Amino acid sequence: MDTDTILSFEHVNAGYGRVQILNDLSFEMKRGEVYGVIGPNGCGKTTMFNALIGLIIPTKGKIAYDGHDVTKTNAAARCKLGIGRTYQVPRPFEGMSVFENVLVASVHGAGHSEKDGRRVALEALKLTELYEKREIRAGELTLLDRKRLEIARALGTEPKLLLLDEVAAGLTEAEVQDVMKMVANLKAAGYSIIWIEHVIQTMVESTDTLMCMSEGHNLLVGEPLEVMNSKLVEEVYLGVEEDE
Repeated sequence: MDTDTILSFEHVNAGYGRVQILNDLSFEMKRGEVYGVIGPNGCGKTTMFNALIGLIIPTKGKIAYDGHDVTKTNAAARCKLGIGRTYQVPRPFEGMSVFENVLVASVHGAGHSEKDGRRVALEALKLTELYEKREIRAGELTLLDRKRLEIARALGTEPKLLLLDEVAAGLTEAEVQDVMKMVANLKAAGYSIIWIEHVIQTMVESTDTLMCMSEGHNLLVGEPLEVMNSKLVEEVYLGVEEDE
């Protein structure tokens, strides 16, 4: 892995029990870029994230992150190495404040002292535009702000690589624009971001590189517009989306 590459999958197979989902998946992601991932439901996007954060261990191949072979490294160790993830459905501690939610992630996820955890949590809230709402109970937040909080909680672990899982899902067009602005700000702050999304606008306008997955492997990767305009992608992804 060269110094410009922060993440690589090399011929990775992975799945659940006897069910193989990832099928010889290979790709590389450059440091500091926003790397988009699209593909029809069931193509392996979430399984790829689960393999990346250590929830499942590949049966074949290699996962390298920031100069480390993390193929068999457990999830807690990968978090401490700087891999942070959001989830499709935000599940904050609703009875706790916004600030307390991020503090828990910082102290218990990354292992910070409470003093350092407070510093990191406040910075994460500023980056996600939740600082002014830090004392509000998480259960009172709008969907957009719950998405912001989900990202802030991931930032609380001080990741170098941030995994975004459909953070634009369910939002209005104006809210999607807010998410895209936030992602641009995170990129400017130095984060490397890998982003799974079905909202095509975000993938075309906000990513540097786009990969389309199909049946557990890398179907096509390249410049976002070129990938979206590909006949191959249209057949396996856009065609499926239209039929759903």
